[in-house]
Amino acid sequence: MFNNKNIKMETMKLRVAFYIGLLAIMVTGCKQETLNKATITNNNAPGVVSNVQVQNQNGAASLTYTLPGDPDLFYVRAVYEIAPGKTREVVASHYTNTLTVDGFGDTLAHVVKLYAVNSSEKASAPVTVTVNPLTPPFILAFRSLKVTATFGGFNVTCDNSTKDNLAIVPMVDTANNGLFVQPKGMDNIYSNSVLIKAAVRGQPAVERKYAFFVRDRFLNRSDTLFLTLTPFYEEQFSKSDWSPYVLPGDATNLYSYTDLTKIWDGNFTGGWPNCLFTVESASSPQMVTFDLGKQRILSRFIMNPFLEIGNVYYVRGNLKDFEIWGSNTPNVNGALDGSWTKLLTCNIVKPSGSPSGTETAADYKYAHDGWGFDFPAGISAYRYIRIRSLHNWTGSYFMSISEFTLFGK
Repeated sequence: MFNNKNIKMETMKLRVAFYIGLLAIMVTGCKQETLNKATITNNNAPGVVSNVQVQNQNGAASLTYTLPGDPDLFYVRAVYEIAPGKTREVVASHYTNTLTVDGFGDTLAHVVKLYAVNSSEKASAPVTVTVNPLTPPFILAFRSLKVTATFGGFNVTCDNSTKDNLAIVPMVDTANNGLFVQPKGMDNIYSNSVLIKAAVRGQPAVERKYAFFVRDRFLNRSDTLFLTLTPFYEEQFSKSDWSPYVLPGDATNLYSYTDLTKIWDGNFTGGWPNCLFTVESASSPQMVTFDLGKQRILSRFIMNPFLEIGNVYYVRGNLKDFEIWGSNTPNVNGALDGSWTKLLTCNIVKPSGSPSGTETAADYKYAHDGWGFDFPAGISAYRYIRIRSLHNWTGSYFMSISEFTLFGK
């Protein structure tokens, strides 16, 4: 006696096997067709590009041209020297009629040869054009380069209006013998921001000779700026004597375990809940107050923001605009009155200048390393510190901080 259930099962198995076999035949056929496809070699060089127009740029030039009508055209290649004996090639697909030649370290005339190339790598006769690049970005940046002594090192600033990838290279004459070197800890400053701002720390508070130049990614380099600088003495304060000094009106923690002590626990980039996190319902600027244990002359601080879900920093309670206040005899009623002195108003600006919701690698590094600010030189010593939030990255007032570090003497 036959079992209908078994018959249906066997029929289904046969159908599955049939379709699997059919699919295998189709795939094999496709592979066979691909393998047996004839390889066409086109030994006929394509026609030349024509009607070449030159638009000179800073350290570069944009070339626009008419492509030849060859159906086998693959790409256009530009060959030129960016310096005597230093050849560079740039290619552009046949889907576009524009190509940029870059890497020039001067404003001299440079000859560029353009070749049309087919899929068999057969090149046309060259078409020669001359470009006259404008002042290279690294030279423009060097012209605006400013270096000033600060606590523990020096501040470096320069303009980079073209947003080029630049490196500022600092060096020092450690032996006072005219030989400039880059000792361990003195790293290059890399940036493509419109305004390059950075600080080099870890320098002794003694007069030494320093040198600085600007370099681009093609290893073109500027002249050298020589300066004699004496960094100001500073030390990183121990946090072992710090304690909360809660005053009336100070911010309320979101949870008992997201309290103020988290900003001096040494956990700079830890996840939740290793941060100060205040209540999100705050409808006005919030403050937190703490005691340094004794009066200190402040030179600078570093604030490490909380790394939010998604590995982002410029969101939620991380501070965007805030103030730092100091006092030695704070009013016990918590008022921000004459017993307090405003030391700094701080504004966090993303290096990329990108809109909300976008963070570049440079933005991430800036936040990951900590947002640093220098206090004005010559300020008095203070024992009590207040952080006052003006706006966070959502436009409200609650705050989140992973770590807060102070320097001075």
